[in-house]
Formats: sequence, structure tokens, C-alpha cells
Amino acid sequence: MCSSDTNCLMQYSKKLFESNDEVHICGYVLRELEKHKQSNNEEKKFLSRRAVRDIEVNKDKVRFFISEGSYDLPSCFDKDIMDNKIISNFKEMYDKDNSMIFYSNDILFRHTCQSLGIPCEKFGDQNENEEETYRGYRTITMGDFELASFYESPVNRFNLLLNEYLLIKNKNGDIIDKQRWDGIKFSPLTWKKDKLDFTHTEKIKPRNIQQELAFDLFANRDIKVKVIFGKHGSGKDLIMATHGLSMVSQGIYDRLIFVRNNYEVKNSKPIGFLPGDERSKLLSYAMPLADHVGGVEGLNKLIDSGVIVLQHLGFTRGRDIKKSLIYCTEAENMTREHIQLLIGRLAEGSALWLNGDFKQIDDDLFERNSGLKQTINRLKGQELFGCVELNITERSKTAQLADLLD
Repeated sequence: MCSSDTNCLMQYSKKLFESNDEVHICGYVLRELEKHKQSNNEEKKFLSRRAVRDIEVNKDKVRFFISEGSYDLPSCFDKDIMDNKIISNFKEMYDKDNSMIFYSNDILFRHTCQSLGIPCEKFGDQNENEEETYRGYRTITMGDFELASFYESPVNRFNLLLNEYLLIKNKNGDIIDKQRWDGIKFSPLTWKKDKLDFTHTEKIKPRNIQQELAFDLFANRDIKVKVIFGKHGSGKDLIMATHGLSMVSQGIYDRLIFVRNNYEVKNSKPIGFLPGDERSKLLSYAMPLADHVGGVEGLNKLIDSGVIVLQHLGFTRGRDIKKSLIYCTEAENMTREHIQLLIGRLAEGSALWLNGDFKQIDDDLFERNSGLKQTINRLKGQELFGCVELNITERSKTAQLADLLD
């Protein structure tokens, strides 16, 4: 017998039912599922609807727990916070049957349960010995008293790493503030959209909270190695290309050096050697950048003017790259040694920006030796490093259908 918090149920509903004879679902979790079904966040909407379908398919295993008791946690736990309401239900279930097992992949949620004597474990296919990928931001829910206390004395009580972002939610689940820990204090976001006009197209602006964090990250000149990672259509190359070319136009960098490990899509047939000179061969792999600079014609113009340089990864060793922005896309197909090589090329005034999607790895080598993942987890908290995960497809409603094939 088991029960889980809302997020765990949404992520692993099928596996929860496969591995347990009874799954107890409390009323607050049902309420959260209904809320997420109506969410503007397409990922939450998809996961909640999938969980509801799995509940229906496995209704013979489902036991609903609709509490008639009152909130039963110590006064130090804010009763208006949804996680605490769910934990109160867990406590009530556990008091009735101490053979129950509870699941959550939220570290703070598990610690809260354990502090109350409620056994709460991690669930899913994540290796307990494997470090979870750092997301670059943390979301904290605060009640009115906690908010007042935070703004009165905004100390780093959440142990945020240097350059990690804090998203503050109120008790209704609304994000009411966004700040970055700079090692000394919390700083508000400072990005400005009025400078993002290099390509003379419509000025872009963030479409969601994570993109807003990414805009702030790429506007920060003090952070030299930056990573954005996440799902298809989440804006990775759009954000990097727009900010990078804008900075070249402002004279912050002399050129944008485009680097990509030239790997074809997994299980596709190779087309053989491409004809032409080095530029012609590399141009096909630079299409993620071309899409945001007016296509192949726009990309060629920027190459001819020296604004963009196409660089083969294999020819970077030994280079001393000054006052340049190294722009690396599809970095999920790179090893630790590849990214280590690029970082080692950075001379005075240069920076390295990388993006990738771990779901699009095209060779087992990069599963075993993920340079992007190791870069994120080993450089997190360093003064010159920043990272943001993007998890919402913004390309189009049609592109969001790809998620249904998972």
C-alpha cells in the first residue's frame, strides 16, 4: 500500500500502479490534479491528464482518502501551503495504518515527513547514487508570515548556490517574485528587451517564467559559461542567438563562433560526405542558428561580414580565442572532454554558451559520458557559471503534440 504527493503521481502514475496493489490518493492530490488539468503550463496539463487516465485504468487498485479530520501539523508548518495539507493527510493515513509507504521526489517534502515520523521515500527510475541535474533555480512557497520575514531580512536561508535563481510562490501557488543569489545578497532580474534587436525583427520577450530567468542569465556579462537545457521548442537557440548577436552588435564580443558536434540523428541513415569546402560542409549543421537570422541567406551575410564564424569542433584544440562568444548548440551530443576543450580555449573577454536537450542524445557514448550534464553539476555554484532549465514548449500548439509520444 502506498500514497504519493501530486508531482510524483503525475510523473510516475503508471509505475506506481504497476508496483503496488493499492494506491491511496488523498483529496488534496485530486484537487491539485484538477487544477493542473486547467493550467496554462502545457507540461503540467499533459502530466495531470495522463495521471487521471491511469487512475481510471487502475481503478480497482485505487483507494481514495477524503479526510474528515482537521489539519494536524505543528503550528510552525503553515497550514495554507498545499504540500503541508497533503502531509497532514499522510499523517492521518499513517496513524491509521503504519504499513503505508509514502512517496515524494521533493527533498524538502520528504524531510518534512520524516521530521514528523512519516516514512517517505523517493520513487522512480532515478539512480539514488546519481546526482540529480541542477536546474539553475528553486521554487519556494511562502505564507504571509514567511514572506514578511524574508523581505525584512532576505538572507540565504534556502542554501541557494551562487547565481541560482529563487522563484517565490504565495500560498495560492502564484509566483510573486524572482530573484538571483549573487553570493552576498538577492538581486532582482535586470534583463532589458530594448537591446534585443540585432536582426531587426520583432523584439522578443519571455513567454514564461523560465525564459525570463534565461533572459536575465544571458544579459549578465559577469557570468562567462552559461547553459540552457530543456525540451524541444522551449526557445534555447532563439534566446542564445538573439542575445549573442545583440552583444556582438554592441561590441561586447568581436564575433560569434558557432560550434556543434556534427552528429546525425540517432537511427537515421547517414548521407555520406558532404560536398564543398569547410564552410559548405558546416553550414548544414548551423541551421538552428540560421532559423533565427533570416535563414541561409541571412546566415551567409553574417558569415561574410565576419560577425559569425563556423568552427569545426575537431579543429579547436590549441586555439587561443579572445573577445569572442563561443556558441554551442545540441551540446547533449558532447562528452566531458569536448566541453572541457572548449572552456580551455576561452581567453580574455571570451565566453562559452551551450544549450541542449537530454532527450535528444544520439549515441550511447553521450549517455555514458554526458559532457553537458557533468558541466552543469560540476560547475554549479561557481562565480563564472550560470544555468537555467527550460521545460515548456513555446514553438507552437502543434509542436506540443510531440510530448504525447513520450
